[in-house]
Amino acid sequence: MTLRKMAFAAAAFAALAAGSIAAAKDDEKAGPKPSEIVAAAPADAWRPLDPENMLVMDLPAGPVVIELRPDFAPKHVEQIRALVRQGFYNGLHFHRVIEGFVAQGGDPKGDGTGGSELPNVPAEFARDTKDVTGFVEFGRDRMASRVGFIDGMPAAAQPESLRSFKTDRHVAIWPLHCQGVMSMARAGDPNSANSQFFLMLGEARLDLDRRYTAWGWIVDGSQNSRRIVRGEPPPRPTPIVRMRIGADIPESERPKIEIMKTDSETFRQYFVAASGEKDGFVRDICAVKPPRRINGKIEL
Repeated sequence: MTLRKMAFAAAAFAALAAGSIAAAKDDEKAGPKPSEIVAAAPADAWRPLDPENMLVMDLPAGPVVIELRPDFAPKHVEQIRALVRQGFYNGLHFHRVIEGFVAQGGDPKGDGTGGSELPNVPAEFARDTKDVTGFVEFGRDRMASRVGFIDGMPAAAQPESLRSFKTDRHVAIWPLHCQGVMSMARAGDPNSANSQFFLMLGEARLDLDRRYTAWGWIVDGSQNSRRIVRGEPPPRPTPIVRMRIGADIPESERPKIEIMKTDSETFRQYFVAASGEKDGFVRDICAVKPPRRINGKIEL
C-alpha cells in the first residue's frame, strides 16, 4: 500500500471513529429507549383491566380484547353490555370493511339497516372537562389545542380559557378516533345508535371526532382485527364467533391484562421517548399506545 493510500485509509478510519463517538454521544443525550423505560416501570405504574369493562370478541383469527369506557359513554357501554349478555352479537358479520378506515358490524340484517329491540341510545360525543377526571395533557397538535390521555384512551380538549367566553360555560373533551378505538355507528339522527359499531382500522379524527360516540379501545388482539375481510360488502364476511364480558368468563380462562397508567411519570417518560414530542407539540397522538402487560408479557 502506498503512503497516499495509507493516509487515505487512516483518515477514513478516523472519520468513522469520530462518527461512532458522535452517535454514541447523541444516544446518551436521547436518553433511554421506550422499551427500556417500560421494562423498568415500577409496579404502581400499572393498573389491572376491570373484568366488568373487559369485552372479549372472538374472531376466526383469534380474540380481540376491548376495554369498555363508561367514563366516556356510559349509556352506550350499558347498551353493549346488555346486548353481549343476550348473545346478540354472536354469529353476526362485519358487513362494511374499508381498508385504512373502519370495520363495521353488529347488524342482524347484515346490510347496515338493522338493529336490536332495545331503544336507541342518545349521542355521547363529548363531555365537559369539569365532569371528567384523569385527563393528562401532553401538548397540542395540528387539530386540537390540547391532546393527551384519560386512562389509556386518547383524548383532545378545548382550552379551559374558553369557559368564561361561552354562553353555556361548556369546555368540551372528547375521545379520538385513532386506530384501535371502538365507536358506535348511527343513521343521520345523532341519537340513533343502537347495536351497530365499528372498530378503527386507521385514524379518522377529522371525519369522526365529536360526530360519533367512541366507547372503548382495543388493548389486545389488534393483529386479529386486521384480518377481517375487506369489502362493502366483503366477498366472505368475517363473523363474530361470540362476544363475552370478562366478568362472565371463568377467572382461570380470563386473560390477565394490565395497562400502564397514563397519569404516571413512567408513561410521561415513555410518551416523550416514543412520540418525539418537543416544545409542547405532538406530531401524532394516535401513534403512541399505552403499553400493556398481557399475561405477564409486555406489549408496546
